[in-house]
Amino acid sequence: MVEKTHGLERMIFFSDAVIAIMLTLLALELPVPEAEDPQHLWHALAAHNSQYLAFLISFSVIAVTWVAHHMLFTHVSRTDPPLITLNVLTLFAYALVPWASKTLGDVANGAGVVVYAAAMTLLGFTMFLVVRHVVRSGLLEPQAPAEIVKGVQAWSVATAIMFGVSIPAAFVIGRWTMIVWPFGYLSLRLVAEYHSRRNRKAATAS
Repeated sequence: MVEKTHGLERMIFFSDAVIAIMLTLLALELPVPEAEDPQHLWHALAAHNSQYLAFLISFSVIAVTWVAHHMLFTHVSRTDPPLITLNVLTLFAYALVPWASKTLGDVANGAGVVVYAAAMTLLGFTMFLVVRHVVRSGLLEPQAPAEIVKGVQAWSVATAIMFGVSIPAAFVIGRWTMIVWPFGYLSLRLVAEYHSRRNRKAATAS
């Protein structure tokens, strides 16, 4: 394994710290259920179901994105000024997630969905730019697994497309767009996995 530069290690540590803070802020924004006794706890929780749902969606997106970020940078050997800039843009998108999540939970119409979907689209798009740059600029380790790099790239594209398409959909069906997200993401991932398997078979056959 190629030894990472000090500048790259600092960037990775800083990124992990920012992402951890965003997860913490998500939890701090959760409303406290106002229940006089345990028997009324369920009703108190149900009163804030939209906020809790927004938290679960946001936590899942941040967690999966961090895994993709971690898997990619495990195989990045060095950095350069454009990569630093693109990574900062990705962290900017992360920083929007707690605000977008609160908007999604508190605004009871399609406007909250539009704001949230826009933030998630930005996160997926900036992550895609990071992957494209490290590949085109030769910043990856020579032994970096192609399937991991392509997998992170496919996930980034799927995230950007799925949330991007849901923005106009929110103007038509409002908050019901949230139900489409998991199915849309799963469909895009299945398509990406199908093409990935075809590429691996083609590479093996050749």
